Amino acid sequence: MEELNEVVGENLSSLRKNKKLTQQELAEQIGYSDKSISKWELGKAIPTVDILKKFADFYGVSVDSLLKEGGAQAQFHSNINRANLNNQIIIIALAATFIWFTAGCIYANGLITNTCADSVWISFVWAIPVTFGVSAALIRFFWKRCFFFFIFSSLFVWTLVLAFCIQFAYVNIPHQQLWYILLVCIPLQISLILFARLK
Repeated sequence: MEELNEVVGENLSSLRKNKKLTQQELAEQIGYSDKSISKWELGKAIPTVDILKKFADFYGVSVDSLLKEGGAQAQFHSNINRANLNNQIIIIALAATFIWFTAGCIYANGLITNTCADSVWISFVWAIPVTFGVSAALIRFFWKRCFFFFIFSSLFVWTLVLAFCIQFAYVNIPHQQLWYILLVCIPLQISLILFARLK
């Protein structure tokens, strides 16, 4: 039983330190004395199940993780990693939203001012490669190399060249010459595949 006391005490102590709380501050937040907290963290006593549940809820971990050696620390870091992943996905989504909002503003401005009113839709065409490019850059920044970086980079390359083709086709460049631009994507795609395979 003494070993379990020490394991629980170590977990409670490390979780409190992760939250950067003193024993006194923790005592005020959960409604127990700092002497009780000190006793539990030193392994001189073990909290009852209802108190363990209160600690688990406060730290956002399971009661089970408090009873395993290093379990609470691992779950605490896992929760932080999950929260970071959610934040990173939200940042990518916000960047994409901003790009499409900007394209929409350009389109609306073109219609209102009647400036090139028949060609302002092209802003939405250019929003596609910009979205993939910015997303690829953010994915690279957040997660270094991963499968999604390769996918978004490939989509960026193909949609960028396609946007050029649509833009130039609209300016009446002969179509039979125009689609040769797409051949540029082949060496770029091969380069991306090789880059993805680098260790």
